[in-house]
Amino acid sequence: MNLHGKKFLLVEDDHHIYLLIKAMLKPYDIELKLAKDGELGLQEALSGDYNLILLDIMLPKKDGLLLCKELKEAKIETPLIMLTAKVEESDKILGLELGADDYVTKPFSPKELMARIKAVLRRFEKVKKLMKKKGQTLNFTNIDLKIDLRSYEVYVRSKRVNIAPKELELLAFLAKNPNQAFSREELLDNLWQTGSQHTRTIDEHVKRIRRKLKDAEIKLMPIKTVWGVGYKFKVEENRDV
Repeated sequence: MNLHGKKFLLVEDDHHIYLLIKAMLKPYDIELKLAKDGELGLQEALSGDYNLILLDIMLPKKDGLLLCKELKEAKIETPLIMLTAKVEESDKILGLELGADDYVTKPFSPKELMARIKAVLRRFEKVKKLMKKKGQTLNFTNIDLKIDLRSYEVYVRSKRVNIAPKELELLAFLAKNPNQAFSREELLDNLWQTGSQHTRTIDEHVKRIRRKLKDAEIKLMPIKTVWGVGYKFKVEENRDV
């Protein structure tokens, strides 16, 4: 993973954390921009001018979870790692469900954070290549479903479905591998790069995707549960455009 010349945004109000990360990134010639509160962090992140966002949860003016949610609603695709002093599993899962790509619990070692950064960026590049594979639009005409990977939009019966970027990535990953069952751990490894103890986040995403497709009156629900394994995208007809 070549990090040379990349630009990171750190949203963090602890100056000691900033100095630690700045020193850690110096050998890689990475530009690090600091935003000391959630509102400033949102303004910077919305510019889309960063390769990675490092986001603290406990922030002045706007907390990191709300900021993460607003970024995903704005369809900002920049990879995001949450920095959290909270150790409760529910807080970690919530961050992942809101769209974070990974999390690091404070206090952390520079080596651990660097490894997480490289893993998330590798995963991000892998997903981008996946989205470009076999065309940029997936049409499933028998169920009136279209997944547009260029605009990050999903349509059912030609009507747009309000779907979050991470939900779209999960749906597209399954759709690009029709009738193939994936475990929750495999889906996490491909789309979140996190450990298997957070498989619940996959179930929550699938639940939301199914609800949104059902509300859009899709003809047949394509995401099927494979008991004892995980999930698959079951469809008889698939045409790429």
